[in-house]
Amino acid sequence: MPNTKFAALALGAAALATAPAVLIAQNDGQMLPQAGEYRSQVTLQSLDMPNAPPQVADMMRSMMSREFTYCLTPEDVAEGYRAMTDRSQQGDCTYERFDASGGEIDAVMSCTTDGRRVDMTMQGTGTPTSSDVTMRMSGDMGMGPGSMTMHVTHQRIGDC
Repeated sequence: MPNTKFAALALGAAALATAPAVLIAQNDGQMLPQAGEYRSQVTLQSLDMPNAPPQVADMMRSMMSREFTYCLTPEDVAEGYRAMTDRSQQGDCTYERFDASGGEIDAVMSCTTDGRRVDMTMQGTGTPTSSDVTMRMSGDMGMGPGSMTMHVTHQRIGDC
């Protein structure tokens, strides 16, 4: 079985990628998503865990690829995108870079859980009601070095 701490970190990373990346510029320059109900689709595009048995990779694929809906209230969006992504993380995470301006998303983050470090990048685009983000993770995946790439889309589907 895979390390459950890594699974939590990977799911936290997925949460980071699935945090609403739909952005709109405010007068103060802060980028905020629009409140409402969203549909999100997460697709695991690649997974490389050379030291893991094939069934572990299959389990990770089934855990990481999913579709779900969620609601963002006006209170949620008032805190801003970065605060929402911070709240979604598991482990000790720090940003090297975070830029969500001009409809572009570009972030680099490192998380450490139980002494294992995983580096993540997020790149994509966003509008007030949708986003398209690719997230890449690499580092100690709990069974040695590995990497994965996820593609995440969000679409506002109505009011909460």
